[in-house]
Amino acid sequence: MDPGLIRRCAADLLNAKHAVAFTGAGISTESGIPDFRGPSGIWTRDPEAERRSYEIFGKFLETPREYWEEALKSPFYEMIERAKPNLAHYALAELEEMGILKAIITQNIDGLHQKAGSKNVLEFHGSIYKLRCIYCGCRFPRSEFEEEIREKKVPLCRKCRSPLKVDVVYFTEPIPSDVYELSFSEAMKCDLMLVCGTSAVVYPAAELPRVAKRRGAMVVEVNFEETSLTRERVSDYILKGKAGEILPKIVEVVKELRKKSF
Repeated sequence: MDPGLIRRCAADLLNAKHAVAFTGAGISTESGIPDFRGPSGIWTRDPEAERRSYEIFGKFLETPREYWEEALKSPFYEMIERAKPNLAHYALAELEEMGILKAIITQNIDGLHQKAGSKNVLEFHGSIYKLRCIYCGCRFPRSEFEEEIREKKVPLCRKCRSPLKVDVVYFTEPIPSDVYELSFSEAMKCDLMLVCGTSAVVYPAAELPRVAKRRGAMVVEVNFEETSLTRERVSDYILKGKAGEILPKIVEVVKELRKKSF
């Protein structure tokens, strides 16, 4: 961990007028949720699981009842249910509370940013805690349908009575237009994007830091190792290490610099 870069990042955040965070699976690994493509990732250990993931959305469209028999049985979902926010999540929530961070765009479906206290969270790939109607776009808290889910009934949209699915974006499924537009709007208007725990290779989400860069924003990475953003020089600099160690240090220095400015 480079103290000089920590200080530089803190100063850049303080100077930014509209800072946004963009987070991925790497920020939640410290909460015990494995990533997908890393050395110990779910799909690295079980390539067959990746193949099956391409079939889930089709199963929902063809036979919603069969989809719901398996929808929440994944060991991955069970890990998410047990997970708690880590220091990285709390640090980002604190930056938002201080008025420095205006939004968090996350690729994670685990709800840990909200559990840590973040308010303006755009869940690009959805959330396991919500259900969504792909026909009219309505979302509902999953908790409202626990009885139907427990009895293996297909939950129906309260507005149009179509079958609901877990609000997670599966392979071959488009990103919902509302979160897509809001996320790209944030990428276009931010003057600093803090990229945490993502290799930025899954599109269209991976386009967000690239859009921010093209619009003149500073892009700062907090990642365990170099990514495509580093190699393509999309990021201005990278702070290498665990987000749960680096982000709290940045918050400390932000507070210190703020005191000195008064």
